[in-house]
Order: sequence, then structure tokens, then C-alpha cells
Amino acid sequence: MSDAQITLFWTPKADVRSAAPPLASLYIDSAGMGHGAGLCLMFGSNTPPHEQVAVADRVLAGVQRWRDGIAESAERQRTAEVELAEARAEIARLKGESDEGAEDA
Repeated sequence: MSDAQITLFWTPKADVRSAAPPLASLYIDSAGMGHGAGLCLMFGSNTPPHEQVAVADRVLAGVQRWRDGIAESAERQRTAEVELAEARAEIARLKGESDEGAEDA
């Protein structure tokens, strides 16, 4: 099989393993150590080492972009949650001041 498209849903226990030549391969186990769907990526036996390195470099760059995008999204969400909490605290403070002013009158 040379071409296929599959979808794996990651779990917190997902695992990635690799093997060095002569059978350079990358194993992705979506649920960790044989508990879910897995994927094994291998090079054909006639793929020269320099081409394997070039492919591995592209995969590494793509995974790094994917990871960075996830991290940026998580930071934006965390920042939004912090700003919302701060806004709620400020509203509560202002409401408290307003309630105190009403009691003094």
C-alpha cells in the first residue's frame, strides 16, 4: 500500500516510537502502547538515506508547526480566560463601591 488516508483521534496517552535503519519507521499509537488505532510509516527498501532524511526533516517541520499552532491557541484561550476573570473582578469591585455609595446616602 502506498497511498492511504486515515484519521486517528489522539488521547492523552498517545505514543510515538521510531526505529532506525535499515527499517527506518515511525509508529504512531493514538491511545498508547497498543490500546487504540495505530499507524506505521516506513520507507521503501530502495529509498536512499539522504531522501529519508529529507522526508524526516519535512515531517519534523510539519509537526513543529502543528505543535506551535496548538500552543498559540492554548495561550490565546488562557489569556482570554484571565482577562475575563479580571473583568469580572473589576465589575464586582465597582458594584461593591456602588452598593456602598447607595447605603451611605
